[in-house]
Amino acid sequence: MASAKSIDASLWWDSFSLLLTELENASLSSDLPPILVKKLTDNHAWFVDTVSRFKPPNENSREALNSQQVKIGSHQLNIKPELKDKALKVSSYLCLDEVQSYILVERSLENKDVALDSILHEYFYAVIIHYYVERQCLLKCTRSILTHALSLESVSGDGNAIKKEALKLITDGLEAKLINVLQLLFSSSHPEQMDLDLFTLWAEETLIEDNLVLDILFLAYYESFCTCNGERWKTLCLLYKGTLSGSYNFENLAVSTEALRSSYQTKVQLLLILIETLDLESLLQMVHDAIPFRQGTFVFTLADVQEMEAIISTFNAFETKEAGPLILAWAVFLCLISSLPGSEESNVLMEIDHVGYVRQAFEAASLTYCVEILQSDVLKESDGPADGYHSVLRTFISAFIASYEINLQLEDKSLKLILDILCKIYQGEESLCIQFWDRESFIDGPIRCLLCNLEGEFPFRTVELVRFLSSLCEGTWPAECVYNFLDKSVGISSLVEINNGSVGEDMSQIVETHLPLHVPGFEGLVIPSKTCGHVLRLVSGNAALVRWEYKQSGVLVLLMRLSQELYFDRNDEALLILDLFRRMVTFNTAVCFALMDIGSSSHFQSTDMGGQIESNMRLVEIICTLVRKLSPTSGGAALMSVGINILAKMLRCSPSRVSELALKANIFDFSNGRNDPSSGSWFLSGKLAKMLLIDCEQNDSYCSLTISVLDFTLGLMETGLKNDAVQDLIVFSVQYVLVNHEYWKYKVKHDRWRVTLKVLEVMKKCITSISCSGKLDEAILDRLLSDSSIHSTLFRIVCTTTQALERLYFSRLVDLTEIEGLQMAICAVLDILFIMLSKFSKDISSSPPFFHQAVFSSATKPFPVVAALVSLISYFRNPGIQVGAARILSLFMMMADFMQPYLFGSSFGLDDKQIGELRHSISYILLEQSELNEDLFVAAVNLLTSAACYQPAFLVAVLPTKANKDVQLSNGGGVKLPINDFESEKASAVHAVLHHIERSNNLINSNPRILLNVLNFLRALWQGAGQYTNILECLKSSENFWKKLSCPISIISSMQAPPPENAETEVEDLSVRYQCQSAILEIIAHDMFLHKKLLHAESFVKQLPESQQNTVRSEKSKAADLEDILSAWCGSSVLGNLTKSLTYCAYDPELYLRAKVAASVITARVMVNLSIGDAGSLSVSLLEKSRILSNKLRSHPAFSELLAQYSQHGYSAGKEPNYLILSDLYYHLQGELEGREISAGPFKELSRFLIESNVFQTYQHKDDGDLFVTGRETYLFDLKRVRADLGLDLWDYSKWKESKATAETMLHHMKAANSMVLLTSSKLSALKALKSVLTVYGDNSLETKSTARQIPDQLVFSCIDHICQSFHDTIESFTPVPGASEDVFHFLAAQAELLLYFMMYAHKSLPLSVCILVLKTSGSGLKALSDFRALVTGPSDMGVDTAVRLLLMLLLSAVEFSCHKSHLVGARDVASVEDVAKISNVSLSLLPVLCNCIATAEHGTLSLTTMDLILRNFLTPSTWLPIIHNHLQLQLVILKLQDKDSLESVPIIMKFFLTLARVRQGAEMLINYGFLSSLRFLFTEYLDGMSSSITIDNRNSNSSSEKLEKPQQIWGLGLAVITAMVQSLGDSSSCSDLVENVIPYFFSEKAYMISYYLSAPDFPSNDQDKTRPRAQQRQTSLSDLKETEHTLMLMCMLAKHRNSWVKCMKELDSQLREKSIHLLAFISRGTQRLGEPSTLSAPLLCPPVLKEDFDGCKKPSFINSKSGWFALSALSCVSKPKFSAIPTTSTALIMKTQASVNGNHISQSYFSDSIALQIYRITFLLLKFLSLQAEGAARRAEEVGFVDLDHFPELPMPEILHGLQDQAITIVRELCEANRSNEIQIEVQSICCLLLQIMEMALHLELCVLQIYGIRPVLGRVEDFSKEVKLLIKATERRAFLKPSVKSLKQMVSVIYPGLLQADEFL
Repeated sequence: MASAKSIDASLWWDSFSLLLTELENASLSSDLPPILVKKLTDNHAWFVDTVSRFKPPNENSREALNSQQVKIGSHQLNIKPELKDKALKVSSYLCLDEVQSYILVERSLENKDVALDSILHEYFYAVIIHYYVERQCLLKCTRSILTHALSLESVSGDGNAIKKEALKLITDGLEAKLINVLQLLFSSSHPEQMDLDLFTLWAEETLIEDNLVLDILFLAYYESFCTCNGERWKTLCLLYKGTLSGSYNFENLAVSTEALRSSYQTKVQLLLILIETLDLESLLQMVHDAIPFRQGTFVFTLADVQEMEAIISTFNAFETKEAGPLILAWAVFLCLISSLPGSEESNVLMEIDHVGYVRQAFEAASLTYCVEILQSDVLKESDGPADGYHSVLRTFISAFIASYEINLQLEDKSLKLILDILCKIYQGEESLCIQFWDRESFIDGPIRCLLCNLEGEFPFRTVELVRFLSSLCEGTWPAECVYNFLDKSVGISSLVEINNGSVGEDMSQIVETHLPLHVPGFEGLVIPSKTCGHVLRLVSGNAALVRWEYKQSGVLVLLMRLSQELYFDRNDEALLILDLFRRMVTFNTAVCFALMDIGSSSHFQSTDMGGQIESNMRLVEIICTLVRKLSPTSGGAALMSVGINILAKMLRCSPSRVSELALKANIFDFSNGRNDPSSGSWFLSGKLAKMLLIDCEQNDSYCSLTISVLDFTLGLMETGLKNDAVQDLIVFSVQYVLVNHEYWKYKVKHDRWRVTLKVLEVMKKCITSISCSGKLDEAILDRLLSDSSIHSTLFRIVCTTTQALERLYFSRLVDLTEIEGLQMAICAVLDILFIMLSKFSKDISSSPPFFHQAVFSSATKPFPVVAALVSLISYFRNPGIQVGAARILSLFMMMADFMQPYLFGSSFGLDDKQIGELRHSISYILLEQSELNEDLFVAAVNLLTSAACYQPAFLVAVLPTKANKDVQLSNGGGVKLPINDFESEKASAVHAVLHHIERSNNLINSNPRILLNVLNFLRALWQGAGQYTNILECLKSSENFWKKLSCPISIISSMQAPPPENAETEVEDLSVRYQCQSAILEIIAHDMFLHKKLLHAESFVKQLPESQQNTVRSEKSKAADLEDILSAWCGSSVLGNLTKSLTYCAYDPELYLRAKVAASVITARVMVNLSIGDAGSLSVSLLEKSRILSNKLRSHPAFSELLAQYSQHGYSAGKEPNYLILSDLYYHLQGELEGREISAGPFKELSRFLIESNVFQTYQHKDDGDLFVTGRETYLFDLKRVRADLGLDLWDYSKWKESKATAETMLHHMKAANSMVLLTSSKLSALKALKSVLTVYGDNSLETKSTARQIPDQLVFSCIDHICQSFHDTIESFTPVPGASEDVFHFLAAQAELLLYFMMYAHKSLPLSVCILVLKTSGSGLKALSDFRALVTGPSDMGVDTAVRLLLMLLLSAVEFSCHKSHLVGARDVASVEDVAKISNVSLSLLPVLCNCIATAEHGTLSLTTMDLILRNFLTPSTWLPIIHNHLQLQLVILKLQDKDSLESVPIIMKFFLTLARVRQGAEMLINYGFLSSLRFLFTEYLDGMSSSITIDNRNSNSSSEKLEKPQQIWGLGLAVITAMVQSLGDSSSCSDLVENVIPYFFSEKAYMISYYLSAPDFPSNDQDKTRPRAQQRQTSLSDLKETEHTLMLMCMLAKHRNSWVKCMKELDSQLREKSIHLLAFISRGTQRLGEPSTLSAPLLCPPVLKEDFDGCKKPSFINSKSGWFALSALSCVSKPKFSAIPTTSTALIMKTQASVNGNHISQSYFSDSIALQIYRITFLLLKFLSLQAEGAARRAEEVGFVDLDHFPELPMPEILHGLQDQAITIVRELCEANRSNEIQIEVQSICCLLLQIMEMALHLELCVLQIYGIRPVLGRVEDFSKEVKLLIKATERRAFLKPSVKSLKQMVSVIYPGLLQADEFL
């Protein structure tokens, strides 16, 4: 085989079908794009030579196919053997060049025509079709070039490239080429080997090419691209003669219906071209201008005329009727030439007998053939220049009328034919009608004269005039002209008997009436006496037709005739009149309004018949009466159709009036007297159904009655009218028409689809308007969901397949119009199914309606819906069907889970082949359709998104991630196709997604909607990441995936938001961009979260298989790329810009308020008009709402006040006062809209009432177009519905016109409000997503310090500043507008949440200035929202609560951080002091707001916590007490203690009360408001259950109760509050009362609790055999130790009140002392040092319990002491049970007896130090209590003069006190020596001071014991103590903070051990 061969370059062509598509899609109003112009230039030779460039077979081409490659100019073909064989076979069939045949075969494969192998028997059949498509598209391209050139005539010649191309085609000989091609086509013969099917195909396609060639020729001549000379005309004439005589092979081609039609069209086209090229128009102009023949620019010479005459003379109209019109045209041509000046000089012209030609044509009925042409619609149904063909006929008839002076004297038959032709010419041709009514158009002059003649005999000849006018009103202006022509009629014609005495005779043919003359046939139409008239003509005998000089509107006369036609049997005239009215109201709305008002117009009231017109001459009433009385005949059906059509048009103009009259007249014969309305049986009488069938089967009206009835039903639904009559019509339409219409007998098959589409439109409107609230709606919905016949009808339409639809295109039994009708019906049904499934699928999981069951059922006929949907997605001929199928399949994914019982198998029962087809289709759509068809692309992506969200298995099946290299497609001929990226299984959809991500930078600007849908799909994948690991891996492994994905973030952040008033598309685009931002951020957040989980799993990697280890490492490396991007954001301006952009709120309440004011203006205008009975074009539903609102307004007190004022001042001036008030209110509101405030008074109140009525805000709208796009969420106003219900488009035609500008202003403000909400909602989603990203990014808990990423502090502070500023701006813009969008509150909440995040993130480094800013910001927000709370309801209320809660959290955080920072900073500098002062001032202003927030249950806890912090840290009681007293509802707060639902807030409340109790006035407030009683209730409710569990066995671990966890805090805090109250009240009487009240309660009623918290364990023994069993061991907790501290604090405080204590306690204090001594003894034994060997176990088991405890375990020790309880506490908390396993009940101090733990393995912590510190606080309080007891006893001894040892209080033994002294000395000395060179921290200083106080008090008690009991110190103890105390004093001598404590200690030591310190000069 040879390698490569070059052949003729002219054999190559680019696809003309694609080029034609581009041409057809190009705009006709502008020049073509340069790239398209270049394509036209490149193909110029093809356009000139047309189909002749498809060459016949030749040897060179055949040999070329033997090469491996063929070069055709710059193109190259790779020859494949299997395609070569096909090409040779095609070449033989088509007589086509072999190389061109190969190109065809290859392109058929590329265009996927190979799929046709399942439809066609032979593969090459498809290739042949492809060939003829290319040929015809080539011809259509040429025709389209000429058409484009004509449409751009106004463009300058230099810039009009398409016009240049058209002219170049002509100059290069296109005309001759076309005629040559036409001759070849006429004489062509089919290849001999063709079978019948292929011959038929060849014949049909050849004739279609004939039609296209003739179209191009006609355009060239008609539009004067070129002129037909005599030679060309003769050639064409001979061609025409040949087609008529059969001398060509032409006649043999008419072998099928389609071929016969094309053959007929060819003859008509040739005929019209011949008539057009006679140039009758120019001849008429020459006759009109009296230009001589020889001076004119006429193209034909006399010689030409003579030769043409010779050819025409050979035609015989009697033999071939098609020759008749040409002969007649030739006669007209000759007549016009003969009429030119100087033509009589030509013998040639004079010798030709043109009259003979006319006679021959008339005798052969040539005009009848013209009628036949027009009736056949062969021209209208073609895609050629039909208007041009009609124009030729118009010119021909006009010239004929002018030539032979045709007038009304002509015999009726010929006149009727001429009028018939004219009517058919003008009807449907708006351009011709416009020319007709243009007085400058001389061509229509003769026809206008004919019309004037007809009008002169009106109403005598009504039928002819009405029919002609009806055809002339095509279009808006022509309809107006027709109406004016009739309305301004100047006379009436009637028959008059000349001998009748009522008229006088006059030889001048002027007559006059002596008496009033009744016009025959028009009852009530009377010619007044003394009226003159002109005799037009004698009709018969002495009867003359007279034109009276009596003006009367022709419209009125026709109405009169119509009203009287009711009494005649003939309906023809009535039908024509009604049809005229129908056409006028259809084309011109102003005429429609004029006809409706004809009865009340002043124009008609001025006539003598005004009263009669008013009563029964209104068109609506006449039609209603006519329709109601029609009999079921074909004529009656036709009349009914036209009448109802008119009513449907008028219904739109005046919904309330027309609907009321029509339903009142009962035009459809509704069944009366529903006996059982609840039975659900509604129906019409059988008359309407019968009329529909008659009209369908007998009338040639395209089922117009059915269409009219459905249109009327549709109109009634659009008005919002809901009553039984409307319901009857709806049910009739759906249950009768929809179910039965497919079985009717249609005269034209495709009429069925017109009915189908219209009834489906009715059904769709019905579904969308159902509200599910009214009984009528519920009844209709029940039928729609339960009627199986309706469902079956829908399924029969939609349950088809792509293959079935494709077969229709190759069936000769199915017309193309039928296929298009079926496709549109499928689209409509898909829409209906989508709406029904999405709208009526809530709460159906338990019992789905029959409709849902049928949709999901596998038994649905003809086959399951889901299978049909999957197949239809592959139907690329109609993207609308693909979109509808994909949308419903998306719903299937969502609903499949709860419809599972009705599904079958996996993947919805689809087999592998169906899944494969779906996979290929989706892949192709995603790869190819994003630019070609955006809706289809979006639907396909949404399908994948839905599957990703709801059906993961289905998505994985449709979206494989591994390549299957063996998959190959094949056709019926076994041709294997090459595997490319698209055709492989290699995740082509994923590849498409990646392709769009790579283009994200461009898409975010050019088409953000496409990008958003792709991102939504990715987000769904990441949300279900566990199920889509392979897909995500495929995506993330793409190069720079994260970089490309995140690019739009910075682009959007730098964009400036347009004002909401800007163009709607601009705002929507920006909204979609914000949603893109949100989706990207959410994807990033999800992926980072997955990365964190991988970090958590990293510790287990070593235990995993190697493959899984590699996966973890791979994922970590990919996550690193993402974190690098985020780090770059933080290091650059991206994060700052992003925060600034997203936190700026676009919500402006002023915009919303203006929209509401504008709506109230229109509402007032509506009320004004309604008050005078003018409902205009308002819908019935809006009219009803307006009337209800108007009644409410009139019952308003302010309205009554105005009525009284107007009456008092006499303002009515003859007008109704209600009208005046409403009118004044309207102007007041309009002024407010323009900026003029209404002053206070009645009008202000009424305006506020209207503004708050929200009439139009009930029209909230949600767009469901995109299931997964939140861009168009709920709008504030549904502008489309508002405009429709107002009927705003019709206001120009009524008295409402003056208010239209105001209504448009309202819509403008509404649009701005919608845009504002749209932007706010979109920004909100992005803002929340940003918070998610930052939260995950900032979580470094699983990362090491080296890998943790940080946001710089300065960036955080900058972001905080931006957010605060944006928050402040949002708050500042707030105005109290009721019904504000909830989005603004959610936005505030999101701002607060992000601000809270940044605060928490940088809390360690926050300066006080930032805290102050946040305090101010959150405070202003709380104040504003507090004002708003009363104005919001519904969902907005929840939004306000959320925002308030977050602001309180933010405020609390700011206060906490401020507290921490102020304590750290102290008073180090002036700036810090000023900042703290500022915080105090801000905090003070916040107190009233916080007091208000406490009243709300949800916010009380946060408010109290914040207030507590503020009061304790920043304010003095003198400043905050008055505010608390005035603003805080203290009693409400106290009562919360008794609310079981508020139990969680009790600790917070008690802490606040503790702060309050520390101030005397606060304590008094608590007493006065009943705090004590509430506390008693609290203790009784939650502590009574503890007594039994404590007393049964204090050591039994099984006695633990979950109920005890809550009272622990309650008990301690309660005691703390009482303690503070007692302390703050001092020595007042209130204090005494309080003490005497609480002592008996706590130490008698609650003695078991006191005992519980003072119980001391036994110290563990060295004897292991004496260890208690584990079953008896219990544990304590840090919380228990704090409870013990509170108990002791109360005891100490009460013990200070000695008298009350002794009085109330009596002998109970002895038990307390014993408990205290035992507990003190336990503590004193904790002298072990950490690290010393010991056989003792830890004396306490105190593991962490709360979250704070566990956090403390992770923190290092802050005391760092290894002595005393600091050592033992480390042992005590070494056992750390899991949090959930820790028992909730414990005792205060319990032994631990498990095996000793080696101290070397014990590590101290913050938590262990806290335990030790708590123990020493308890020690201090124990010593203090015992000291108070001893002091009291000492004072009593002093009073009586002796010590009563029997009643002296028990005191601890010296050994106990020595142990405490030793611990204090050891720990303080250790701490001071350890921090010798460093400054000691505050915490360590405080513990040192505490221990020294403990030591001093222990010495004091030791002194008491020694003196009371006369004991002397042990000598060994003195020596040891002396040594230790001296070392202590030495260690503390440089610590200034310890000097006071050491000094006091020295004094105490000197008292007990005199001389001990003096000896060494320590004092």
